[in-house]
Amino acid sequence: MQNILYSNNSSYYSMIARLVLAEKGVVYDLHNVDIHIAMEQFTPEFVKIQPNMTVPVLLSNGVNIDDSHRILLFVNQNFAGVDLCPPESADAILKSLDLHYTFSIEDLTMGTALRKSPIARFALARGLKRASRRCYELMRTHPEFKVACENKLRLEVQREKLILSKENNYAQMLERAIELCDYLENELTQHEFIASDSYSLADVVWTVFMARLIMIKFDHLIIERKNLNTYWQRVTQRESYLKANLCTKMPVKFLIKVILALLFKK
Repeated sequence: MQNILYSNNSSYYSMIARLVLAEKGVVYDLHNVDIHIAMEQFTPEFVKIQPNMTVPVLLSNGVNIDDSHRILLFVNQNFAGVDLCPPESADAILKSLDLHYTFSIEDLTMGTALRKSPIARFALARGLKRASRRCYELMRTHPEFKVACENKLRLEVQREKLILSKENNYAQMLERAIELCDYLENELTQHEFIASDSYSLADVVWTVFMARLIMIKFDHLIIERKNLNTYWQRVTQRESYLKANLCTKMPVKFLIKVILALLFKK
């Protein structure tokens, strides 16, 4: 079976896909998609694979799975290895997944960046407009992608309004992140892992959630919770964690390149 994962190193949902593939021991080819500088998600070749123009995308023996939540379930159901959603714990695990996916990690990530730097606000605004220009250009040169581009443009307008406006929901998302950390702390008083006594799909998503908290300098939310901090130390020692190459910090040189691309590239 040939498996290809289209991913980006720092993409939150790409990390979820990489971690579940690593946990199940799946062999796959990794294709990095530069979504920040080259904006390869807007190339005709990629849009043919993923009309939503997002990562991750898993191609497995002719099957296209274009959403990290679906990738989690597909990988667990279709590959050998330990069942990460065993029947006896399935209800709790799936409920935990639903809880995770109702949280907008992008709003918290972008909101944090905007509050730390006025340059970030300007660069992000330019980046959103650059994405829109790419959509218009793609629609002009490849009319077969007209519907996909129109859908993407609507999303970009919503993102700009939500992330850049003074009425953005950063405060709400921060409060929700704290509540989620409290939830995880409580879960760990009842189980060795999140939602069950064995490592599961719930642990995949919440490990990535914690990695993102560290990346945006909210590691205190982990450290100040005894059970959660101990849990984090344990899951980062798993072989799958190392193989998945989870991003807990953005290298300064790379960040500068991204900002310059947002500011000056067309």
